[in-house]
Amino acid sequence: MDPSQQGGQQPYQPHPMPQPHPAYLPNQPYQSYPVPPFAPTSAVNGFSIASLVCGLLCCLPPLGLVFGLISLRQIRRRGERGKGMAIAGTILSSVSTLLTLALLATGVLGSVWEGMKEGMDEASRSRSTLDLRSGDCFNLPGQGKTDDSEKETAAVETVECAGEHQAEIAGDYKITGYRDFPGERRLEALAEEGCQKINDAYAMDPWVVPHTMDFYYYLPTRQSWRLDDRSITCGFATTKGQMTTGSVRRDATVLDPHQVAYLRAEGLVLQAHYVIPEADFAEDVAGHQQWATRVAAALGQQARALRQHTWPQSASGPAMDRAAEFERAGAHWQKAAVTRDEERFWEHSRAGETVLVRKTEIALRGAIGLETVPPIEPEAGQESAV
Repeated sequence: MDPSQQGGQQPYQPHPMPQPHPAYLPNQPYQSYPVPPFAPTSAVNGFSIASLVCGLLCCLPPLGLVFGLISLRQIRRRGERGKGMAIAGTILSSVSTLLTLALLATGVLGSVWEGMKEGMDEASRSRSTLDLRSGDCFNLPGQGKTDDSEKETAAVETVECAGEHQAEIAGDYKITGYRDFPGERRLEALAEEGCQKINDAYAMDPWVVPHTMDFYYYLPTRQSWRLDDRSITCGFATTKGQMTTGSVRRDATVLDPHQVAYLRAEGLVLQAHYVIPEADFAEDVAGHQQWATRVAAALGQQARALRQHTWPQSASGPAMDRAAEFERAGAHWQKAAVTRDEERFWEHSRAGETVLVRKTEIALRGAIGLETVPPIEPEAGQESAV
């Protein structure tokens, strides 16, 4: 009997297994897409880069134009890249070349160049007052008005001393003994004393200092003091903005030993005269007597210095004559130093000045090669440079 007919369940019949897709058959190797062959990139033409750079920077415009034309020819022949840069460089360089030719034809380019040179030259001559050194000549700002404000000037224009200028630096010195800013009045007093010595040493021959020039100095300001500025700068400046030429420097660096010996003697005598008492004779008799004593001592010492120096034969006679005048003048000042009578004091001091003869001085100066034209005395009421 057929089992299906015996009242039971129909027996389980397995379903056929599905066939795998060919793409997923086991152990079938992975099939990749083919890689396209590598195509080499063409090089950029070097002249095209050079042409563009010259065109952009406007440096040597014709050169950029030449580079551009060479580049376009090479690009066509070699198949290189950079045609756009070559064209751009050629156009820019062509415009720059035409513009340059137009400027040259009209003279504008020359004017611009001269203006640039003048500006650079002026900038190179601009010097901070803190950087001024002995021997520097310069022009004063503010049209040469030598008032107190000039002592706070930040910068000046330095020029050659042989040309026209308004001021010259003799030297500087450091202020000591003050931690805090001492004030302008105190600094001015220090400058009056210290700069006199520096100026006298720099310009030993007062005959070469024009009568239009006078004492001048720069002081530290309260602001520069905070930056550790402790220097007083000394020199000479013209009055009322006048111009002068040539340096007033006459020191051991430019003088010979005979000139130095003579000028030192005259200078020390003048320095003794500088320290005249401020008060009148009747108010300070002792001070005037001390002043006369110092002048007499200076005259005696410098008379001996002139006699002891070995002079050239042509200068020996005038030098001895000058020494004799110093001695006679010293005798008059010694008499002034011991009198308490005002009239007699000035009588002796004037006699001491009278025996110093200008003719003797000119003869000695000429014998040793110094200036023989006496300086022009300042006019009464002439303004000082300080």
